[in-house]
Amino acid sequence: MSEPSQTIKKFEDGIYSDITIEDYHMSKGISATTIKWARESLKHYDWYRRGLITVEKKPHYDFGNAFELALLAHDEYLKRVAIVPDSEWIEEALKVNPELKVPRNSNVYKGLSSAWFAQQQGKYIIEETGQQSFETIEEMLSSCYQDKVIQALIKNTEYQLSLYWTDPGTGLQLKTRPDFCKRKKNVIVNLKTTEDGSPEGFARDIGKFNYGLQAAIETRGAMATGLMENVDTYLWLVVEKVPPFNASLYEFDKVDAQFFDDELSFLLGKIKKGKDENFWPGYSDFADNEHGILTAKIPLWAKRLR
Repeated sequence: MSEPSQTIKKFEDGIYSDITIEDYHMSKGISATTIKWARESLKHYDWYRRGLITVEKKPHYDFGNAFELALLAHDEYLKRVAIVPDSEWIEEALKVNPELKVPRNSNVYKGLSSAWFAQQQGKYIIEETGQQSFETIEEMLSSCYQDKVIQALIKNTEYQLSLYWTDPGTGLQLKTRPDFCKRKKNVIVNLKTTEDGSPEGFARDIGKFNYGLQAAIETRGAMATGLMENVDTYLWLVVEKVPPFNASLYEFDKVDAQFFDDELSFLLGKIKKGKDENFWPGYSDFADNEHGILTAKIPLWAKRLR
């Protein structure tokens, strides 16, 4: 999500339990998302923070958020999630014209659909059936509830606290919003939905989506704000959204945690330098020489003799 200057909110350093997800996204502070852009290049980071790079909202975002509410805050789930009443619209269209071969193309269906969507502002939209639907969420919840460890983990948790702090090394304000945590047990849990929750599949997701950096900033935020003195355990709860809907827990290895914490410090240092110098280099910043000239990496398949 981009951060247009006219909508940015400012929160003082601290722990907040009453900030909406929308206000959190539109608030001042470097988050895991902005750090991930800095990992691409400082120019990516600069364009993103100025709202010049926007991220298209995709249906799976609504589905993931809807599942999170269903698992952790059922009352909010009932308020914030809207299920598309597709079968009702088809039934109404067929009442008017039983001969319809494609009810969804009818004016009745389109009118009902348009009016309904106009009333769902601010809600997460999911389908009745199909891969990203109410039906699927029920199966995913069932898998979680069948696991005694997961059952115990999701009980008596603190859900989506917003954490703001100033990094002592750079003076930059940071923010994070862990999915849920057990403060007294020094545990943070990040909930992920995926099509492949196997060890190999989740390993690919960790690399592709920079989950290690996200874990590092959540861990640091918890300690910097005093939420926890230490984070003894950081877990990912990974739930498949396709059959058989496996639910698995993965722990963030301590060695990996140290690596990504070091990378977080490195990236914050680069951002501070860019800010101080008002200079945001692109890929030339990765060069090993003062001229910013990169070595072309030619893949092995391109060097095959024919």
